[in-house]
Amino acid sequence: MLKRLFNLLMIVALWVSCLSWLSFSQPAAAVGVEASQTRPIMLLADEFRNPVDTKLGTAYGSKIDLNNSNVNAFIEYPGLYPTIARKVIENAPFKSVEEVLDMPGLSQPELEILKANLDNFAVTSPEPALIEGGDRINPGIYR
Repeated sequence: MLKRLFNLLMIVALWVSCLSWLSFSQPAAAVGVEASQTRPIMLLADEFRNPVDTKLGTAYGSKIDLNNSNVNAFIEYPGLYPTIARKVIENAPFKSVEEVLDMPGLSQPELEILKANLDNFAVTSPEPALIEGGDRINPGIYR
């Protein structure tokens, strides 16, 4: 008897949940806002620009930004990944590209590799969205 009651309750619950899928959408209504007071959403998009998108429009998008890039950006340049990349990230921020040559603990071969790649580097102001947390050293993307 108890089993039949349980089965009946389950069937009713399933039936009620199926009815919720068939429900009709309700029109949205803003209380106290007239149609003449609303603005198109596209205008709002023009007023706000994501700081990372703004950064991509600078040298950050075409070179290794010493203050904002993670270790994966250094992979395409021989000798920079992973040791020199880690040292650069740990010693950032830099005021100029040449300041990277003054990092403590660089060996002579590392210094030569950095000198050979100075044209591949850029320095922009640190962007919190790109440097917060441990994502610069371990972004979780492995090749």
